[in-house]
Amino acid sequence: MTLRSRSAELARMKVLAMAMLLLCLSHLEGAVVRREAEAPAPNLLELYTHYIQRLSDVLTKELPEKMKAEEIKTQAKVYLEQANEQFAPIAKQLHNNLVELFTQLVETGKKAAEQ
Repeated sequence: MTLRSRSAELARMKVLAMAMLLLCLSHLEGAVVRREAEAPAPNLLELYTHYIQRLSDVLTKELPEKMKAEEIKTQAKVYLEQANEQFAPIAKQLHNNLVELFTQLVETGKKAAEQ
């Protein structure tokens, strides 16, 4: 074999190796793309199940807590209104008594000053 024919054969082998490498790479890339395309999208049943679970959590946990907070606010408001109703007459009576006391003190002071 001559040097020229040997280098031609080597060139053919290199081209063949490059072609095989290119073919393998394209096949692997196609497999990766296919695998990504086959990744399962969230299915409707899973979404529905998640929605029902979230709704159940809201109805059983969050809503009762909010209702308790509203109930406490309502009870506090009722208590304050009742306390207002009970103390309003007492406060009015106290006010009247203090005005009467100061009036009597002023009159007593005037009488004492006149004498």
